[in-house]
Amino acid sequence: MTPIIKIATAYGTDLSSRHRAAELRRGVLTQNDAGIEPLTLDFAGVRSLSESFADEAFAVIVAERGEAWFREHLRLVNLSASVRLSILEAVFERCGDHEAAGAG
Repeated sequence: MTPIIKIATAYGTDLSSRHRAAELRRGVLTQNDAGIEPLTLDFAGVRSLSESFADEAFAVIVAERGEAWFREHLRLVNLSASVRLSILEAVFERCGDHEAAGAG
């Protein structure tokens, strides 16, 4: 069974802190490096997510490990349209690639 992190429970419903985003990223990568994959991040209950949070948590991973790695090892579920858009925009801004941001 795929491990699930309930983001609203673990990190809150309104996400904006780069510090908390870095904690999430480090936790995700630590679990992956330990062989726990794919990992599901459940965004049910998350009302807002800033682009700075999205950048620190997700765009850094895409920039360091690549889009293919991200898609293979992480599953993001129950994203509202605004949360999804924040993540896509952050990845686009950091990576400068429409395809990496899923918009291509």
